[in-house]
Amino acid sequence: MAASNIAQTSVSVTFITTGTVRIRPSMRSQPLSTYPFLRRLRSVCDRQWTEPFPVGVFLIHHPDGPILYDTGQSPCCNNGGYFPRTALFNHILSQFVIEEQDGIVPQLRRMGIEPTDLKAVVLSHLHNDHAGGLEDLVAAAPNLPVLISREHWQAFGEHPLYASFEGATPNHWPKEFSPHIIDYEDRPIGPWKQSCPVTPDGKIVAVDTSGHVPGHLSLIIYGESDGRPTTYVLPGDATYGIDVLDREEPDGINDDPVRAVQTLRRIKEFSRMMDVVVLPSHDPDTPRLLAERVVYRPSG
Repeated sequence: MAASNIAQTSVSVTFITTGTVRIRPSMRSQPLSTYPFLRRLRSVCDRQWTEPFPVGVFLIHHPDGPILYDTGQSPCCNNGGYFPRTALFNHILSQFVIEEQDGIVPQLRRMGIEPTDLKAVVLSHLHNDHAGGLEDLVAAAPNLPVLISREHWQAFGEHPLYASFEGATPNHWPKEFSPHIIDYEDRPIGPWKQSCPVTPDGKIVAVDTSGHVPGHLSLIIYGESDGRPTTYVLPGDATYGIDVLDREEPDGINDDPVRAVQTLRRIKEFSRMMDVVVLPSHDPDTPRLLAERVVYRPSG
């Protein structure tokens, strides 16, 4: 029986990898003490490469229908002319390995899920490795709701030239792209004073985790695993790994490292308030953390 036809009575999470990426170590994390301009310069001048990291996407199984958090990278990303000319540093900072079968649409179909089965796509942000699969998804499901935070849309969506400098590919956004805007409400969750429920039952909730980019959005999921309640935090690019989250080191290419560190501290504070499984999109250890439901225990 196709996965989309199986009755879903609880909320759970599946991790999907749309290829791999290597980045500069200085891009992955730097101490807060480094000045913003020097952070980017250090990343651009770094000649080393990290190990391959997953380009992660999360499929959230919900009784109302499956929801996708991010869309991963496009299999076309290594084709000549894919990136806009203003993406000056893309090939300097990252190297993607992704095959045609790694795209989000064929992967969903192998799981028995058609793009039209999706209830929604929630984007953490519009960087090419998180929104790269959107073009194919919307082509297959033109009425698919795409959710994005208001702050991020105003920063990137309304300024595509700026977005292309910052690592987005507006030339591959769906035609007449008009996403559903998430506005946060006065619904406190842990250290976040505001949040926005993505589903009516409040099992999937969006919170602001700005810093990596303005308006970056993360999800808190109140799910189940093997019949036991499990709370997941999907931080997107708010942190590239559990180790740098623990050290409170934000990535090396953001414009607001102070805000990025505030976000890391909120995630850690939330993890002290209750047992949570934190699943970064680019951490090679994320499949194990998910499979074993490893509770994050902040060390500092």
